[in-house]
Amino acid sequence: MAASPCSSACKRVSSPHRVWGAQNMMKSFQGLAFAVALALFATHSGTAKAVPMLIVENGELLGADNVDVNGTLFDVRFRDGTCSAIFSGCDNPSEDFAFADANSAKAAAQALLDQVFLDGPAGLFDSNPELTLGCSASELCLANIPYAQSVPGKFEFVSARNLPDLVEPPFEFENTGDSDFDFSDNGFAVFAVFTSAGPSVAVPEPASLALFSFGLAGFIFARRGRSQRAT
Repeated sequence: MAASPCSSACKRVSSPHRVWGAQNMMKSFQGLAFAVALALFATHSGTAKAVPMLIVENGELLGADNVDVNGTLFDVRFRDGTCSAIFSGCDNPSEDFAFADANSAKAAAQALLDQVFLDGPAGLFDSNPELTLGCSASELCLANIPYAQSVPGKFEFVSARNLPDLVEPPFEFENTGDSDFDFSDNGFAVFAVFTSAGPSVAVPEPASLALFSFGLAGFIFARRGRSQRAT
């Protein structure tokens, strides 16, 4: 059978188009891979932990949200009164208390000192302990964190010691108190009531989000440019 008179010419014309199409597809895959790489960078390398948020009313420190204790976020509120009244009887540690041993209560106390009792724009809560709810003494504020019941009617707790000029250890271990003792009578101690707010979650930093958005926008722009050239 005789060859079509335009077969060789058609081959010469169509071959560059096929090459251009393959190159265009390769560039598209490269652009997509670049965008995916930026997404992975933004979500894995550019992260920051949630920041504690102090709860302040009329200059008085009431507590804080998103306090990180060993990788778990807690909301904490300072409350005056007795252990029995505040912690549902103060007689069932597994249900009444947020922490089950002295070490975890110590970590919570350290978190208060590092993340809550601070001097900042919201107030001078480190230099002035009396600005904390339940503490009227300017020399000292104890934030008590129960963790166990020693004997019926008594509970064990750790105190975060907020002193302007700390010369003693920041914690008091193996403290024991009466469940019906009213701490509001002394003016320098308060209960710290912790409730779980969930695991500590890393969130993308603004710079990483901006980098990812820039890369994605560049990829879309390149795709549009190639589409216009094709038409």
